[in-house]
Amino acid sequence: MRTFVAVVFGAVVAITGWGGRAEAQNAEAFIAGTSKDCPGCNLAGAKLKRRNLAGADLSGANLAGATFHRSNLRGANFSGADLTDANLNKTELLQANFSRAKMKGAMLFEAEAGRADFTGADLTEAMMGNIRLTGGKLDRANLTEADLSSGLLNEASFVNATLNDANFLQSRLLRCDLRGVVAEMAEFTQANLRDANLSSAILRQSIFYLADLGGADLTSADFRQSVLRSAKLDNTKQTDTKFTGAMMPDNSIHQ
Repeated sequence: MRTFVAVVFGAVVAITGWGGRAEAQNAEAFIAGTSKDCPGCNLAGAKLKRRNLAGADLSGANLAGATFHRSNLRGANFSGADLTDANLNKTELLQANFSRAKMKGAMLFEAEAGRADFTGADLTEAMMGNIRLTGGKLDRANLTEADLSSGLLNEASFVNATLNDANFLQSRLLRCDLRGVVAEMAEFTQANLRDANLSSAILRQSIFYLADLGGADLTSADFRQSVLRSAKLDNTKQTDTKFTGAMMPDNSIHQ
């Protein structure tokens, strides 16, 4: 019996060692540019500026602190990857998959991310100014304290996302699906939210100064103590909408 156990243990060690060597070889090939795929690899801090990684499989990879500045990541798979503090500024992210990715503090300034999937991703404190995310999926994503100022977010879906303290200054959110979002103390000054769906959203103490909410669905939304000064609310649906303590477009405080 002891001999049998020893043989099995040795086989497990051998397999584990082989797996580690294989992963290292995969990472080496990826860094060298001879392979686009490296799922599950440890690539923390990798310098991948201006690389063509369209369609690459990097699912589950450790890419914390990695640099992808101006890289082509169109259609790449980053699902479940760790991109904490990664640099994705000015990257091509069309239809890329970032579902469930860890992206706290990541930089996506001026990224082209139309129809990219960030479902369930952690984008806490992410810097996404001027991002182009038309038709993107951010359902259940955490964007607490994220900066999306001047972003092009038309028709994006944020269903049940967390947007507390997020910055949407001068962003375009036409026809966005924001049902059930939690966006307390968020900044929407001069944002364009025409025809957006904000039903059941929690927007307490948020700023909508000069924002355009024309045609938006505000059913059961909570705007208590928010600032709606000079905002446009024409043709909005306001069934069961809460405005108690909010500053309304005419500067009055809603009772």
